[in-house]
Amino acid sequence: MPKPNLFLLIAMLFWGYNFVSLKVLNQVMPPGAVIFWRYFVMGAMLVTICIAKGISLVPPAEHRTRIWLAGCFSMGIYMVFFMEGVKRSAAGESAIILATNPIMVAVMAMWLKMEPKSIQKLVGGVIALFGVACVVLGRPGALTGESHLLGDLLLLLSAFAWAVSIILAKPVSKDVKALPLFTMSMLGGLPVVFLYGVLPITGAPALNVHWADLEFRHWANFVQVCLGSGVVAMVFYYRGVEEMDASSAAMHQFLVPVLATGFAAYFLNERLDPVQGIGLIVLITGLYLVFKRQVELPLKINR
Repeated sequence: MPKPNLFLLIAMLFWGYNFVSLKVLNQVMPPGAVIFWRYFVMGAMLVTICIAKGISLVPPAEHRTRIWLAGCFSMGIYMVFFMEGVKRSAAGESAIILATNPIMVAVMAMWLKMEPKSIQKLVGGVIALFGVACVVLGRPGALTGESHLLGDLLLLLSAFAWAVSIILAKPVSKDVKALPLFTMSMLGGLPVVFLYGVLPITGAPALNVHWADLEFRHWANFVQVCLGSGVVAMVFYYRGVEEMDASSAAMHQFLVPVLATGFAAYFLNERLDPVQGIGLIVLITGLYLVFKRQVELPLKINR
């Protein structure tokens, strides 16, 4: 097993707790408002960091369209599906379902001939998806009106949208470093974020937040979502990736659904049923096979 990296472990802690933060925020802020204000707070911080480091944020002409399209999927479409899914599903369950993203990336990369075909990855993907099925269907009432199936479906769609963004950004990452690439790509998500956050057809959730009603715990989790998981964890993540080989760094990501489940149990009193617990173990086993021989880590940003 690879030796744990402190920077990556801290990033995983932020990302694991992020699901709890979103559940707390959803009590006072609809998903559209969280997406809207997180986008601008996070974007301002990232731009400030890049300027302080003297990093240019002008997209290379040959990559401009691909960068903005990747941002449309990662900071726009993905965020809408993700936030709406987390609102409707349990925190720990959300993290487990979202862990299907690496499988989708691996399959898409092989299908597009961006990576060599691997039976091991395909087998790992099938095993992991079986684990997800156990998590989704192992809950009492999963096939009745009490289920979170809509939330689970939205989370799967969010994982797919994120996978598309990774595939789009992957060729660009050879010429542009991760931090400026992600910061530049945010512009592509602006139309989706703006339309979802302020248009009357969506209820203009970003303009209807009662900020004065927010308690300390709401503010604390808002800061965590915007700056903790959105900025600090991302910077620590890339710092850790610089210190390790790609496959070892990828192994740390398996901690996110485990941490999210633990945090949800402690802070939100959420519990996994036995079949769901087995599904979590099966999912992590499948993901291990997917990444075991991977030599290149796809671009991955905070949830």
